[in-house]
Amino acid sequence: MLDFMDYVLRAFEKSTSWNRDNNYENINVTSDTLINFPIPTTFKFQTSDRASNNTFNTLEITAHKQVSGSLAYLYTDAIGMDKYIRGSQSRRLQDATDTYRHIQPFFAKQSQSLSESHEKLQSNKTSTNDICRSLYYGRIYYPTSILEAMIVKRINLHNQLTIKSLSSANNKLNVIFVNWQKYKNENLQELIFSSDGALCGYRFLHNFMSSPSKFNNALYNNASFSMGGEMWLGLSTLTPGCSTSLRYCTHAANTGRPLTLTLSWNPLFGHISSTYSARTSMNTTFSARYEFNLYSTDSNLSFGCEFWRKNLAESQEINKTSSKTENQKHHHVVSIFDETDYNRHDQKNIPEEQKKLLNDITHTFSSSLEQMDKEKAIIEDVEKKFNNEKFTNVWKMATSLRDRNIRMLWEGKFKGFLLSAGTEVFLTKDYLNSVIRYINQSDPVINESNIVTPKTPSPISFGLTIQYST
Repeated sequence: MLDFMDYVLRAFEKSTSWNRDNNYENINVTSDTLINFPIPTTFKFQTSDRASNNTFNTLEITAHKQVSGSLAYLYTDAIGMDKYIRGSQSRRLQDATDTYRHIQPFFAKQSQSLSESHEKLQSNKTSTNDICRSLYYGRIYYPTSILEAMIVKRINLHNQLTIKSLSSANNKLNVIFVNWQKYKNENLQELIFSSDGALCGYRFLHNFMSSPSKFNNALYNNASFSMGGEMWLGLSTLTPGCSTSLRYCTHAANTGRPLTLTLSWNPLFGHISSTYSARTSMNTTFSARYEFNLYSTDSNLSFGCEFWRKNLAESQEINKTSSKTENQKHHHVVSIFDETDYNRHDQKNIPEEQKKLLNDITHTFSSSLEQMDKEKAIIEDVEKKFNNEKFTNVWKMATSLRDRNIRMLWEGKFKGFLLSAGTEVFLTKDYLNSVIRYINQSDPVINESNIVTPKTPSPISFGLTIQYST
């Protein structure tokens, strides 16, 4: 389940028209949310409150061997936050959890949003102060007394600065993380610095133009192609690091369901990863990832899926209303050679050959435009229907052939509360023992002789998270 403060941060990005899908860090976010989703390992209760349109508070209590917790505070001066933030009772489950990320093509959405922002600025409908907003966040953990802080500053239309810090007096830990992002045209560039090891990094992501696909005969193409990379260097240890990735997002020509393909390569460690993610139906999502190492020839195959569920009575009412609205829609295609473009009385002066040619061209263009409108409507309706569905819960499951494990997560809503419960089961006894040794290696009482291998597979971790916000 998405943390409430992360939910507010995403609302801040939406209110300032910042697209998080352009970050190289999120290029594999679709497959990660379907395969590497986090599983709660403790009992955690979180309550959040919106004191005003600009201030938010969160109190969190965690019970695992001992009771601990945290208190968080967030302030932002962004305008229109109430449009994106809802309480746990009225919040959609699609917004409360991470799921399949629908990537819009660059020149279909990103450039349009930037041009709209430029037009608003030029027409004085909004000033630059409406975009250049800030977010301030702080959290204290007890009983460890660890302090966490974050500042997000939107400098202008194309630049954003993020500063994070972590401080602990007991452990003598002081870490500062600085990230400067510049997004202009179809490129996003990032400069990163971390005081932990004096780590410096540079990341970029380039979005190519949306052009018709050679493998798709559809006239309307909503595909997007992105390429990016990152380079790291630890100044204290002179340790380098780099990687590059490709992402291709498109839709099925007949059903309009989205699918995403990614390919990542780390040349220093020889690691190659390819993923395939698709929304197979309105209620199911599937993802597969294949990993291979060129140096050790070690490979792994992982699978992940989602199953969304809803109330049958509400879904039937929604389907009835949607069918009525669809019947009321009338698609009208305006031809470029319409009769209003020339006077009907002048048709007598046009020769018969030219009339026939104009009619043929009109028929050809009108049929093509009708087909484009039909394909565009199918693709857009898939995403609209998913966002408008009132889902009550979702099941997430993932497995890996190398680790021989099954990870399960259930997330849902119950009487205004957001619940999340999950577990992880290992099917191999040897791997289960190694995991138990790794978890309990800090406990001197438990050693290898005290570990009892179960005869049947059993869960190694289990947790429950309850969230409530107003």
